[in-house]
Amino acid sequence: MSAVQEAKDRLDLLIKKARVDMYKPIHIAEVLRHSRLGGDVKIDVGILDTFRNPSLRWRDAVTNLLLGKVSTSSARYQHDVWNETAMPTRLLTILDQENKRTEGDVERYIYLRFNERQETVAGMIAFIERSTQKTFYLSELLDKFTKQAGIKRSVDKAYEIIAYSLFETVVCALQATIKVSVPASSKNLLGEFSDLAKVLLGVEVGKTSWEVDAHIYRVGVTNAADRGLDMWANFGPAIQVKHLTLDSSLAQTIVDQVESDHIVIVCRDADARVIKAVAHQISWGRRVRGIVSESELLAWYERCLRGENAAVLAKPLLKRLSDGFKAEFPQAGTMVAFLEERDYLAGKADKRWEVS
Repeated sequence: MSAVQEAKDRLDLLIKKARVDMYKPIHIAEVLRHSRLGGDVKIDVGILDTFRNPSLRWRDAVTNLLLGKVSTSSARYQHDVWNETAMPTRLLTILDQENKRTEGDVERYIYLRFNERQETVAGMIAFIERSTQKTFYLSELLDKFTKQAGIKRSVDKAYEIIAYSLFETVVCALQATIKVSVPASSKNLLGEFSDLAKVLLGVEVGKTSWEVDAHIYRVGVTNAADRGLDMWANFGPAIQVKHLTLDSSLAQTIVDQVESDHIVIVCRDADARVIKAVAHQISWGRRVRGIVSESELLAWYERCLRGENAAVLAKPLLKRLSDGFKAEFPQAGTMVAFLEERDYLAGKADKRWEVS
């Protein structure tokens, strides 16, 4: 195998393993581009310190333009792209030579593959938007995410959106409310700490209670390496969504990292059985309010869409589902303009770097 083919195979592996946003491949593309064209920062792709930190800004500028977001992972995780198991400088140097020889074909290859991934996600969103309560089946959507090349790595984000849409729809339909109040017996203490109580509890002297509607909230975009909180409810539960193989060690890590005594874990059926069995045997299991399995999600979606309360639940559920996917996987309208502006659509690429 030639050195160029080895480097290309490693790049293809990173693209294959990447999520829809393709942060790592774009990171590589921007280093190659700055090395080829030059700029304010003089870099040598063979010396990591010359581009390690500025390359984060280069990548973020592109993902912010094309996706409307940047990586929120730790700096250490973001720098892992240059590790030996990802794209070490010895392979990056080979890609750099190829990119200069072909006047940007390696960059072009990465961004055209990125465009393919975005078009696939756009198809998923179109599938949701043209569905009705009679035609939409959650199992079909999950099949598309797990079987479609290029997006199955993002199935955990799909699960998060699916779970959130269901939970928030049902909570809102129930018209549940949350009330915070301080009893009359605490009048003196409230008088002394009225300023603190106002900040922490929203109560003060003269206003000893308040009531709001119950809601579920998504924390935002997280990375696969981050086991942070996915959703929280203003009535207690902290919710973790995991579409990966859970064992007792990983489940305990999730529980330990979330400061709540009411944790809900959403996971696959096989993992749910394992966690339920372990949770009854060890102390941290008492902090887990419930474990939601994939089969339960399927059943609850079926009730929402075609059950006796479908008239109330179906429409808002599908709208939240569609809105959630569009927010998580935004289709940048500037993609074609971006490719044209960089001349990635002009001419024919070197055969090795063609995108079929």
